[in-house]
Amino acid sequence: MIKRGRDDVEQVYIETLGGKGKMYITQFMGKDEALPDLDGFPDDFESSLHFLHELILEPGTQIGEHTHDGSEEIYFMVEGSGEMTVDGELVKMKAGDAVLTGNKSTHSFVVTSDKPAKLFVVEAGVE
Repeated sequence: MIKRGRDDVEQVYIETLGGKGKMYITQFMGKDEALPDLDGFPDDFESSLHFLHELILEPGTQIGEHTHDGSEEIYFMVEGSGEMTVDGELVKMKAGDAVLTGNKSTHSFVVTSDKPAKLFVVEAGVE
């Protein structure tokens, strides 16, 4: 069994993948290969899961449009609100909403609330 909490992982402030602003990212489990400078736990999973992140984005922050080839992600909104665009389709998100970005889908995100948005992101590989 693996259990990690805020005392076990580092919260890092990073640029937002070609977007606008910066975000706090906490890598609770796994390792995001797209972020080689962010410490992680590459041996956590025996399955196709890659990571579990918490993202905190200030109002107006944007994650730039990007595509994952070989993985899919679930974005779960915990606090705040935002708009995610997946393959050209705009999805408005509020606390309690989840969006799946499929393999090879193009997606971006912008915070629309006047308070920070908090999301959990899970990524898994596809064959």
